Amino acid sequence: MLPNGAPLEHARGAGFSTHGDRPVPHCSWRFWYLQHSKKVWFRINEPAVAGLRPVFTYDGRPILHRSEIDAVRVPSHYSGRSPVVWGDFPGVGRGQGPDGSQMYLELWTRWTWLHPEACGHPERFGVDFFRPGRIPAGPG
Repeated sequence: MLPNGAPLEHARGAGFSTHGDRPVPHCSWRFWYLQHSKKVWFRINEPAVAGLRPVFTYDGRPILHRSEIDAVRVPSHYSGRSPVVWGDFPGVGRGQGPDGSQMYLELWTRWTWLHPEACGHPERFGVDFFRPGRIPAGPG
């Protein structure tokens, strides 16, 4: 289930990089459409989010795997917002990204073809952190 309380922490997308972690400072259509995968990076407060469950969003809408679609039928923090449903579990990880960012969401080419408006706008992505609980666990 999606969480029904308010997030304890939130971060907006801070930058993009290639799968190999090469920063991309601005919208490049070549990067957006031809790079097979890319990362959206977030600056997070590591101590504050330790042990919390992340939920990634796009324009405030939760990004869910298609197996999690039933989660939107139960009242939650995201009620009234249609989810972005994806056929693959999003790639998620930690590392050293651009401008001091430490957490990433990995996107694939099909995403970028369907969402050209996101090119150059990592701030459209977000990550909300909630207490652990009954949230479906995907890989990552």
